[in-house]
Amino acid sequence: MATLRKIFVDANVLIAGADSRSGASAAVLQMAEIGLFTLVVSRLVLDEAERNLRKKLPRALPNFAQQMMQIPFEIVPPPTIEEVTRWQTIIEAKDAPILATAVSAQVDRFLTLNSKDFTPEVAAESGLHILTPGEFVQEIRGLVYGGL
Repeated sequence: MATLRKIFVDANVLIAGADSRSGASAAVLQMAEIGLFTLVVSRLVLDEAERNLRKKLPRALPNFAQQMMQIPFEIVPPPTIEEVTRWQTIIEAKDAPILATAVSAQVDRFLTLNSKDFTPEVAAESGLHILTPGEFVQEIRGLVYGGL
């Protein structure tokens, strides 16, 4: 069975998981909560998620706060300016710090709902396995049912 230990999540996954208890993002957060893998984030991701929830989905803030207390996140340090600059040629400047952080954290998967910016080309160039939460849940199903 493949080993999936460290999963980096983008802010949009945290937002979707806080807003809905039944979607793939919520499933990812629940799997992390019970210890199937470690969710990796940066302070930038956490701040972006909270800021956007306050602005656009304040009703989901209590769920977000509860998840932040229950999920044992690994919070990685912010990237250096050099690391961010390296990726600005293949992704928008606003997403370069997120990409740089995921690359330097040496994660097994990068989960995002932003397939417009985190493209297959970005995945190939960065060496990251970039998936949506739904694709990741399907991958986990394959590991579970394929391994029985």
